[in-house]
Order: sequence, then C-alpha cells, then structure tokens
Amino acid sequence: MTDHRAAGTGKSARTKALAYDEIAFDVIALDADRALAPHRMMPPPQEIADLTARLVTHGARLVSVVQRIPAAEHSVRASGALKDWYDLSGGGPGEGAMAHWVHMRALARMCRTFMVFLHEREGRRRP
Repeated sequence: MTDHRAAGTGKSARTKALAYDEIAFDVIALDADRALAPHRMMPPPQEIADLTARLVTHGARLVSVVQRIPAAEHSVRASGALKDWYDLSGGGPGEGAMAHWVHMRALARMCRTFMVFLHEREGRRRP
C-alpha cells in the first residue's frame, strides 16, 4: 500500500491546498494596509468598525489554516500571532475611538503575520 501523504497527493494535502487557495490574500492585504495607515490617515469610526469586522473574518480564516499545520512547524512569529489572536479575539477593544483603532491595527498585524507565514511555507511571493 502506498502512502500518498508523503508525496503530497493524499486527501489531507488536497484539503490543505484547497483551504489555502480559498483565501483571498490580496483582499486581506488591502484591508490590512488600510488598517495600518498612519495616524494622520485614521479612518472614521464607522470604517474602523467595518475594517475590524472584516479583519476578524480574515483572521479566523487564516487561523484555521495555520492551525492545520503542526505547531512544531510554526515560526516563532506565527506562534506569537496565534497567542495574540486568542487573547485579542476573546476580549475586544477597550473604550473610545483610539482603543478601537489600536485593536483594529493589532488584528491587521496578526493577519499580515499569518499571510507571510503561509506564503513562505508554500514558497510563494510575500503579500
């Protein structure tokens, strides 16, 4: 009996590839870029709320792919971003516009970290 997992043709490898290919990295990168704009370009509160909601969705999708990779194969940054993800996604921002902006930016940085990790792992161009 042949073990197809080693060759990357087994069902598990296809499932990972499909999950990776279903992620819209370009859309996530655009949202992260907007969220990480300089302070003088801070979006209005409604856009911060919208971006935050999108980044939570993007991050959850990225986390689901990263979690399928054995923890021993995670980079130090990816491991740290996973910990931060669980800490931040469980609590939400503090009070006030600045707290919401800082929270959104933290989510964007985690999304970027996950994307870089996945791109490097797949041998693809970084976002």
